[in-house]
Amino acid sequence: MNARPPLRQPRAGAFTLIELLTVIAIIAILMGLLFPALSSAKEQARRTAAANAAKAIVNASKSYQVDYGKFPPVPTALVGTVDTNGYYAYGDTGNGGCKLGNHELFNVLRAISSGVNVGNVMNKRQVKYFEMGKAKDPATPRDGFIDGSGYTGTQGQLMDPWGSQYCIVLDAADNGTIDMSAFYTDLAGSTNLLRVSAAVFSMGKDGKRGGKGYQNQYRKAGSSEAPDDIVSWQ
Repeated sequence: MNARPPLRQPRAGAFTLIELLTVIAIIAILMGLLFPALSSAKEQARRTAAANAAKAIVNASKSYQVDYGKFPPVPTALVGTVDTNGYYAYGDTGNGGCKLGNHELFNVLRAISSGVNVGNVMNKRQVKYFEMGKAKDPATPRDGFIDGSGYTGTQGQLMDPWGSQYCIVLDAADNGTIDMSAFYTDLAGSTNLLRVSAAVFSMGKDGKRGGKGYQNQYRKAGSSEAPDDIVSWQ
């Protein structure tokens, strides 16, 4: 008569279907907000890396000029024409508009006996003016040198974070200016000459000079926004 009724076991906590769907929806919204932010941060990191590399290439080229009294020349025999614009241009010979691939310049600056520098004829002191790591993915090389077996592309080329060559333009006339009108049409005329002896640019994410709506132009007409390309002279 005095026996107590058995105690009820507490009900194990569990999500209802509505609660579960609500949590999934919240996670999906948060992920949707996070992905664009991460993508933007990654792109900004690539642009920063390209800008730093461009400045380092300029410094290396100037160090060579100090030692040898001139920049590494583009041999006329290789390009077929005499350069009348007063510059040497190494980089992408298609979209970049340069004369030789940038591996020819870096063979000189890295004291590698190959191409125009075979026998180190253009760097007799064999000084290593520039070094950078290899591109991590041999199949789609980015952000580093194409060095070693298994790589797609030309050995010794330096690729930007998006997989295009850095373009390097050097003063051949020794007057401290560069006419960039062959690369960017809005940098034409004597008032738009770059007052530098070495200029480097990366074509950025789209792999083309200029940006959307202003192809082959340094800056969008009438705009003060930053150019699409990453340049050393900013």
